[in-house]
Amino acid sequence: MGDELTMLKVHCEAVLLLTTAAVVPMRERGRGGVANVASVAAFVPRGTYGASKAWVVQFTQGAARDLGASGVRLMALCPGFVRTEFHKRARMDTGNVPGWLWLDADRLVDAALKDLARGKSLSVPDPRYKALTGLAKLAPRSALARASSRTGRRYGPR
Repeated sequence: MGDELTMLKVHCEAVLLLTTAAVVPMRERGRGGVANVASVAAFVPRGTYGASKAWVVQFTQGAARDLGASGVRLMALCPGFVRTEFHKRARMDTGNVPGWLWLDADRLVDAALKDLARGKSLSVPDPRYKALTGLAKLAPRSALARASSRTGRRYGPR
């Protein structure tokens, strides 16, 4: 449980504090932008990770609306699997992730920055993941929960 509380502090508390700190001077200048990194997991019932990423999306979109005409843009970035050192450093096994689901980091950043410049408050910067998140919005939550729990963390005694 300690790891999950730490994750919540990083995904939620840090996003709240850092976004607030960044937005204050941007608002005074009348311009600026913040891209908070969420995940496509925000659209799937997937335990603490998915819930914390859903919080990032909701917080960012709500704050973006509140900032309205201030000249400050906020956007929640929801990538899928990105080719970086993240998974290796976290000692996560990604051997079961199909190759077609992996995104190139540079292309992801380019697409995300374009979405931020366009004033989008939500960026899913890849057609594959746009399709998957669209399906997730249409699918019954119970079906999504069953599918995501096959590979998700199990709670309680094993």
